[in-house]
Amino acid sequence: MSKLCLISYLLLISISTFGQLESHNNLSDTTSIYPYTFPIWGQEIQNKGIEFPLPAGISVHYVYNEMYLGISEFGMGINGHDLSPILNEKTLGFQTTRATTNGINLRGDLFTLPFLNVYGLFSYVEGGTEVGLQPDFGNGKFPYFSSSVIFEAISFGAGATFNYGYKDYFVSVDANYSGTKSDLIKDNVGIMVNSIRVGKKFNLKKDRFVTFYVGTMYRNFTNQGGSHGSIVLKDAMPGFEGAYQQWYDNLSTGQRIIIDAGIKAINENIGTDIGNGGVMNSQIDYHIKKDLLKKWTFQFGGQFQLSKRIWIRGEYGVSDYSKFILTGINYRFGI
Repeated sequence: MSKLCLISYLLLISISTFGQLESHNNLSDTTSIYPYTFPIWGQEIQNKGIEFPLPAGISVHYVYNEMYLGISEFGMGINGHDLSPILNEKTLGFQTTRATTNGINLRGDLFTLPFLNVYGLFSYVEGGTEVGLQPDFGNGKFPYFSSSVIFEAISFGAGATFNYGYKDYFVSVDANYSGTKSDLIKDNVGIMVNSIRVGKKFNLKKDRFVTFYVGTMYRNFTNQGGSHGSIVLKDAMPGFEGAYQQWYDNLSTGQRIIIDAGIKAINENIGTDIGNGGVMNSQIDYHIKKDLLKKWTFQFGGQFQLSKRIWIRGEYGVSDYSKFILTGINYRFGI
């Protein structure tokens, strides 16, 4: 269930490097030899009097995400016994699912062509998931309770950004993919992120300027069939025992007879003691398919070029069901 939180973590891969906008140098600069191998056609760009950023960079960003998700499929087994017909997305009554993450994103990028920047990503994140549940097994609803799980994960990814500038205006289109791995899940979680931003540059002085932009971002899972994971039940549902006892105490005598018979049948099949809470230490194997409640977000931010080597960036994203905050620094160099 804590697998739900990984979606917000995967937003860390959405960072894109914006090519700096074209500006014309003095004609005397156009006769010099371009000193770097990249980008390809770098000499031609310089001969046209166009100032271009240093082609390679290393970035470090801090990213915070808050997102809400829906669960379209859920199946669960205990100690190797499949209980999906009993414990599924309908009987468990999933309500609000809120995921938050914060982490560090490391990125290396290179302008291979004047309009094309390619990059690789590595991310580490700590996150938490809050899932609201109100189970209903046909004999009355349990009281509402929530489950909170903390996790850590790492991610590797790659992508490309297409840049175009005209005078002091620019447009940037980005696409990337990453896979995320956590001890709580058996499968890598894949996500594709696409975004577009448009903005304007404001010159301050030589080699120093600031850009502001707005845009939109779309992301979605590539694991269309969902994924599998394992967790100890007491870690996934820390409030379940108290909620169960409160619900059970409020049942009529006839309802308790039905529930006790069902518990006895499960105990005989899986070899544990649900009635006394022993099941809370059981190993839970689950299958889950989740969906973002909002796949599109509105993005806006800015980037400050302190020098040709140092860029500082900040960005904020928002939708009805998400928040996204990014800040970081980029170091540029020739190659």
